[in-house]
Amino acid sequence: MITRRTLHKYLLGTTAVAVSSAPRALLAQERPALRIAVDNLWRTMSPMNGLSTTANRININFYEPFTEVDWFNDPTGATVAPKLAESWSRDGNVWRFNMRQGVKFHNGEEMTAEDAAFTLSEERYRADDAYEPRGAIYTSNFVRVEAVDRYVLEIETDSPDPNMPQKLSGPQAKVVPKAHYLEVGEAAFGQMPVGTGPYKVTLFRPGEVMTMDAFDDYWGAPAPAASLEWRIVPEYAGRIAGVVAGDYDFAVNVPFDQQEQVRGYGNVELVNTTAPNYVMFAFNTLPDPVDNPLVDVRLRHAMIQGVDMDSIVKALFGDETFFPTIPFNFPDYGDFYDPDMVDPHPYDPAAARALVEQTDYDGQELLWHITRGFYDNYETAAEIMVAQWAEIGINVKMMVVDNFSLAYQRPFHLLNMSNGTAFIPGDPYQPLWLDWNPKSTRATRDWKVLKPTDKFIELGEKFVKSVEFEERRAAYLALSKEWQDVTPGMYMWKRLFSFAHRTGIEWAPSSGEMRMYGDYLRFT
Repeated sequence: MITRRTLHKYLLGTTAVAVSSAPRALLAQERPALRIAVDNLWRTMSPMNGLSTTANRININFYEPFTEVDWFNDPTGATVAPKLAESWSRDGNVWRFNMRQGVKFHNGEEMTAEDAAFTLSEERYRADDAYEPRGAIYTSNFVRVEAVDRYVLEIETDSPDPNMPQKLSGPQAKVVPKAHYLEVGEAAFGQMPVGTGPYKVTLFRPGEVMTMDAFDDYWGAPAPAASLEWRIVPEYAGRIAGVVAGDYDFAVNVPFDQQEQVRGYGNVELVNTTAPNYVMFAFNTLPDPVDNPLVDVRLRHAMIQGVDMDSIVKALFGDETFFPTIPFNFPDYGDFYDPDMVDPHPYDPAAARALVEQTDYDGQELLWHITRGFYDNYETAAEIMVAQWAEIGINVKMMVVDNFSLAYQRPFHLLNMSNGTAFIPGDPYQPLWLDWNPKSTRATRDWKVLKPTDKFIELGEKFVKSVEFEERRAAYLALSKEWQDVTPGMYMWKRLFSFAHRTGIEWAPSSGEMRMYGDYLRFT
């Protein structure tokens, strides 16, 4: 395990991996086949072009990154452990990674540093004709990525980057086989992905099903299940009925208001877990439409202070999750988190009404685009918020649509977002800078919602280049304050993921991922 405090342990050597000595043929006979009822499967399983909640939930079983967040031993998500990279060290701007030897891809090819280098390469992420350009923002500070030996990779950055091992636990670092990827092309690769994980994909029909078999040549401990079938069952009622009847072993996304009923089933167990992802909405801070009242930051601050988000979250979720009172003061930030930080914009309807009166706002209707059913209880929370805003004189209309393509269509004033946040373990870089910098999707796409201020950009660049903890913490606090002064959005609650599985299974959740390997899955 690696935290910021224990990182030095891995800068000097390698970590042994225990592999079961049981014959794999015997294990295959004894292992069960699992069927999982899911709400959706993304249309491609390429690591970055397919980046989504539904893809990330399952692709960790067939892809592997350089390092892996150790949810089993540290549920806070602040710890990373070696995965395809065994050890690493840093000298100034250059990180050196020793890749694990003897690892095979599912097509039989050996994984080498060439594959790891291609995974993070300019050709794949940052070139004008990149295969998966969504990876560019994750690797924007890369100057050089080079395989300097068969199993040794160097990454040079434009300034010292203390968090490279933590960053390489992310989706951009899921290693792909260079030769095969280039041979078939990104589109075909996304339809039949090849990784190094404990399961290999055997069938993928987007919109219907994905199947995986245990990979007998896996470098680590054998997969505990013989096979995994991920089948779309769109309605929750169908998913839970399938588990109760024994047709499925797992079901995803148990609505919070249905959970007491699930607890009453004698053959089903309920599992709730929060993820390092905070549900949010963005304010459209741009003069598009031209008469957009939200260009006035006072109105945005009034809307923050006019909503009793803490009470809303407790009413909807009980103690299962919480409202992050201060943006970017998240427990997920490890040593950067300050539980005693004072909220600069606390709930205060009187102060909110006073702010509204200072603006030129005169009751214009503000459109809030919301994607139907994407986040549990989001529409219910929005209805309460709309009512509370009405009490301070702000007229908001919810427009609930069927998908994000429709939600992103202008005009709108507020927008709910997919992938509200994601984290680099134990550091504020993401989402504070990565999600809101001038190259982010929120500042560049057709549906962009802000133009970052010059001050935010200046402070962000200073933060990125800060290495020592105290310097980095001071830079982070200054950057966070500027975001709060501008307030381009509101973080509502830490996302809750809920699963149901049949009895006879011991399964440990890992954020929103469904890891079906190692200590995470056992049978009783």
